[in-house]
Amino acid sequence: MASEFEHLKLPRINIQLPRRAGGGGGDKKYRDNRDTHGTQILAQISSLTKTVKERKSSFRLDPKLIFKIKLASEFEDLKEEALTKSGLTLLGREPTANKAIVVFSSDEELKEFRNRWETYAGTKAGFKNGYLDAVEWVAPLEPTDRLGRLLELEPLQAGEIAALDLEFWHTGDRQEMQKYIDQVRQGLRDRATSSAPFDLTDFYIGDYLCIARIKVNQELLNDLLTEVIVKEIDRRPKVAFELRTDYNPPLSDIPEVVSPSTTTCGILVIDSGVQRGHPLLSPVIGEAEVFPDTKREFLNTGPDDEADHGTGVAGIAAYGDIETCIQKKSFDPTAWVFSARVLNEKNQFDEDLLLENQLEQAISYFIKEYPNCKVINLSLGNAEQVYQKGNKQTRIAAKIDELAYRYQQHNILFVVAAGNSFPYAYCGERDLLRTDYPNYLLDSAARIIDPATSAIALTVGALSLGRSSMTYAADARRNAVAKVSGYPSPFTRTGFGVDDMIKPDLVDFGGDFVLDGDRVAGDSDAAVSIVTFSQNYTSSLFKVASGTSFAAPRVANLAAQLYNKYPAASPNLIRALLATSAALPKEIPPAFQTGSKQSDKQKSEQLKNRLAIYGYGQANAQRAMYSADNYVVLLEDHLDIRVGSFDLFEIPALPPEFLQKKGKRFLSIALAFDPPTRPTRGDSYLGITMEFDLFKGVDRDSVVSTFVDAKKAQMSGDDGNYSELSKEKLKQQFTSGCIVDLLPGTTCRKKGTLQRGAVEISNVATKYDAGSLYLVVSCNRKWVKVEEIPSQRYALVVAISHSDPEVQLYNRLRTQILPRLRV
Repeated sequence: MASEFEHLKLPRINIQLPRRAGGGGGDKKYRDNRDTHGTQILAQISSLTKTVKERKSSFRLDPKLIFKIKLASEFEDLKEEALTKSGLTLLGREPTANKAIVVFSSDEELKEFRNRWETYAGTKAGFKNGYLDAVEWVAPLEPTDRLGRLLELEPLQAGEIAALDLEFWHTGDRQEMQKYIDQVRQGLRDRATSSAPFDLTDFYIGDYLCIARIKVNQELLNDLLTEVIVKEIDRRPKVAFELRTDYNPPLSDIPEVVSPSTTTCGILVIDSGVQRGHPLLSPVIGEAEVFPDTKREFLNTGPDDEADHGTGVAGIAAYGDIETCIQKKSFDPTAWVFSARVLNEKNQFDEDLLLENQLEQAISYFIKEYPNCKVINLSLGNAEQVYQKGNKQTRIAAKIDELAYRYQQHNILFVVAAGNSFPYAYCGERDLLRTDYPNYLLDSAARIIDPATSAIALTVGALSLGRSSMTYAADARRNAVAKVSGYPSPFTRTGFGVDDMIKPDLVDFGGDFVLDGDRVAGDSDAAVSIVTFSQNYTSSLFKVASGTSFAAPRVANLAAQLYNKYPAASPNLIRALLATSAALPKEIPPAFQTGSKQSDKQKSEQLKNRLAIYGYGQANAQRAMYSADNYVVLLEDHLDIRVGSFDLFEIPALPPEFLQKKGKRFLSIALAFDPPTRPTRGDSYLGITMEFDLFKGVDRDSVVSTFVDAKKAQMSGDDGNYSELSKEKLKQQFTSGCIVDLLPGTTCRKKGTLQRGAVEISNVATKYDAGSLYLVVSCNRKWVKVEEIPSQRYALVVAISHSDPEVQLYNRLRTQILPRLRV
């Protein structure tokens, strides 16, 4: 049996920089026609204010001066501070940098904004306000600006009354937003008849988000699309699930299940409910409820699963690998299951309720009633809301991030399925599943769906088990698509996420497709699918199914096991441990492999493709929980860093035996943090960003002084990133070899809230024997106000391993670390 040791603490050197200074709008380049340009903008402002005064709202909504500003790409970006001093409030940015911003003013005359343009144009004395060079034009929003993507793809038909989602521009005043909700509700009800039940049936008002569920026809939709306060109207989410069938091995000799202890971690499964009578589930169900349909009008049968989905998800969440349990004839649950039913027997959402409210009520209830409920699994997604590069954050994902941030003190971790893609839907195209696999996984149509783009949740893709069909095994027409263990499932969805964050974060087994000639086999073949619990337990305790829905709870179960070991852990530590333990499968498709004959550009592209499909890989419970003789994990949790500062950590000198003994040596670092987010910010969804760099062959004082000097330079006007400035100076002092080239590189990994960088230390690698290594973690402000959010919490994990199990790495590092921790 392999050695099992407790992980070690990572030594921290308590040095931080002063908080980062805020910046205003820049004017490095100048317009040479400020007089004529200013005059044109002033005319546009006059047209805007006149339109607001003259416009009549059919819903009697108070007029608001909300308009868009087109930014010129050749000038410095217009900062939020510059807008504020112009009397404007930033509501949102277009996803593409320097494209357009949407602003609001409470002053219908735009007096301050107009005054600054008059001095800019030279028609009035005063400061020139050069930052206004960045403005190309100002204009009102058009109805097409408010039309959601799903409504573009599937417009409302004549005579159709549809339940749609209406999002308002949030002005920051909750009472004001409630007033708009009330006015729209009353306006719809005034127009309603017995045959046309127009209504506003549900709404949600958050800190930055205001959404309503409305029932309207085409005429009312067109009216609402002209309302200035309306941000977007779109069709509501639809859920996509996967194939399933029964699987029924004999279980007569399986012993009775013993319920977990009261302190065991619980997993909240938000899904189609759970079959409480299932003999293997009933001992592990803490509570099951319907949210928020308390009158049982939509889900009138209560919390039991009628769609045969939530039960399967819950079984894996409680036990992990069900197939192994069957083979061992022993079911030992490692987590409690709590169930929040939000779907009916057809796996549909209530058209009168907002999923945001269902999520909030369910999560709020369970985490407050059950302190051990720390993992939340969502194996559902909107198949029509496919994320595309450059888009803003999707709505349900934004809600998940908001809840994760709000309930930080409860240390809850969200696990979300990446979603399922069904390419080549027509029978005549099915052969392409074989011939074009796995290349089609990189198509834009195969991107992850809402809410898999959540920045703070763990997003999970699917892997094949690597088995062939066992039904008609000799039939040449009947074959699995992926076939090889660890190859991506042919239906899994891929990244990247918002702002090019690495998504999915992890992958796990989710099954395969079986093709029978030119069709996908109607049953999920037992050999290629995931075994789990059946909702119809009276005829079969088990079933098989394929989908990322069943990969996600495997990761949720691993997270619960880590919470059992570290009850006080933050979700940041759980994420970092899972990412550090993760690895690519032993076999990956040739299309994603790198070779010695490839150019650096080709290798970089292959790495990017692998990240889009596998994320950081498949997590390993043993490596996440325990160190070993030849595998050491150093960690720190509940760290707090001031925004605009850096933290410094010391990794003790790697022992000679580790560097000299033949074998593969790896060093990896994982950083996880949970910042504030805002879906309206196209410039940066994250309000705070973090990054890390590793240095070798340097001394501590040089690292500290270099970062301090770079920060001072930045605060005095150098617009460079102070981490980059520091690295350049260290390279000049110690040569470029002082920077450890971790993969993926800083530019790629720093975009997300879960970052892992790794390096293989070769026999010829230099400076690893030159004393301690120094790890610098930097924290940068994007749009948060430092006086309101002065610091950011995070967790950090470092893993060092050697392929030779005889290398005594653990004890060597432990003897170096303990004296440092006592200082």
